[in-house]
Amino acid sequence: MSVLFVFLTATLAALGVAALLGRRRLREAVPLALRGGLAVMFLVTGVSHFAGLRQDLVAMVPPVLPNPELLVTVTGVLELAGAIGLLLPRTAAWAAAGLALLMVAMFPANVYAATAGLTLAGEPATALLPRTAMQLLYIAAAVAVVVTHWRRAVLSDSLGQLTAVLPRAYGPAAATPEATSAGTVLVSRLQLRSARHVPGFLLASFRLRRALRQASGALWLDLAAQPLTATFWTWSAWTDEDAMRCYTRSALHAHVMRTYRPHLQESVFRTLPAAQAPATWPEVRGMLDATTAER
Repeated sequence: MSVLFVFLTATLAALGVAALLGRRRLREAVPLALRGGLAVMFLVTGVSHFAGLRQDLVAMVPPVLPNPELLVTVTGVLELAGAIGLLLPRTAAWAAAGLALLMVAMFPANVYAATAGLTLAGEPATALLPRTAMQLLYIAAAVAVVVTHWRRAVLSDSLGQLTAVLPRAYGPAAATPEATSAGTVLVSRLQLRSARHVPGFLLASFRLRRALRQASGALWLDLAAQPLTATFWTWSAWTDEDAMRCYTRSALHAHVMRTYRPHLQESVFRTLPAAQAPATWPEVRGMLDATTAER
């Protein structure tokens, strides 16, 4: 249980430090705190492979495995290397993944210690059920670090920023000579909380796109999607604001927004007169970024 105490104490302390450093959002502070907690825990357990508990750890190696002394030495080195790797941003994900695999590989030793009645530092080894729960907690923390760093890498590289722009969809007003000039332009950015909702939201967007072809006063709609960041942009032109509002209040549009509202991390809309309308996608994104910054 002392290892659990070390992990929890170090994690909470790292969380406090992260808060003091200005990482106020939990989704940013928690992964950093988990890295700190795991690093301290594995520094402690890694050192114990060489001093203090070495003989107890050697005794924990199941009899079916050869050379217990060497195994304890190797796993101790790996734990210390993993602890150091967790402290470095560039290697944190690799270190966490390696330590998660190492914990799975070493778990039979915990099972053997619990079932054979062995002792650690003179105390009975932790019973199997609580030991299993603790091991799952440590593995889950390591996996959380891996996932967080993977997502950050995907969102920041060129692959994550890959944007697909669908062909423009034209509304009925585009075919009417007297109504071909836009009176109102609507731009939006919708970001989902999870990539698992992207396929369903994309299908819903196709339905809305198809409905716009029949919407009175609709001139055209452009749709852009960044699947790996679960982000969608729309850019549409209307003969007037009333036509635009009639479409956004339609039963289909209301149903889609009601369905996906709980899954939206962010939604930004901006209505503009034609004279202030953007001319390119970078301008659309810049306007929406500015709207977000003004909130």
